[in-house]
Amino acid sequence: MELEKEVRFKIDDLMKIEKIIGITTLQETKKKNIDLVMGWSGFDSLEKYGFICRIRENNTQIYLQCKKRINETEWEETKISLNSFNEGYQFLSLIGMKPYLYLNREREERKYGGLKIFIDNIDLLGTYVEIELQKSNDPVKELQEFIKKVGIKGGREKLYGDIFKEKLKSDEAFKEMFEEKLRNFILSK
Repeated sequence: MELEKEVRFKIDDLMKIEKIIGITTLQETKKKNIDLVMGWSGFDSLEKYGFICRIRENNTQIYLQCKKRINETEWEETKISLNSFNEGYQFLSLIGMKPYLYLNREREERKYGGLKIFIDNIDLLGTYVEIELQKSNDPVKELQEFIKKVGIKGGREKLYGDIFKEKLKSDEAFKEMFEEKLRNFILSK
């Protein structure tokens, strides 16, 4: 099990992406990353039970991951490798969980000092930068320095699931597109 501390910001200005690329070191090139999050209470599962379960598929592997929320920015997480996406889907379905969040993104991993920087291009949502604070002398100072250098304005964003949840409640066209993508993805697996 590992402890993860993360924050994310919406990036509407592509110049900021260029700044991020300019001041960071590439760790992993862009790769497609698909998450199917399942729970007993849909989008309220995290709040109700304190954890999420997801099946993640990327270019090189498929795994089942559980993340337990410690506080607003910290998580304990663990994962196990799977032979197929369907294996994880069947397992979580057997214990009564249902899919509620389909997250399709391209993710590039970079490094800035002791920070892991993820540039996420998320289908239906846009571009975000997610920052994982690592063990270092002063990760909060590094985070503040990074935000200032890039010129990120505005507050931290919620979890991707919470962003989707809000948009699903407020935008009927978005809801229809999301539900169709979720349905088609499940049928393809």
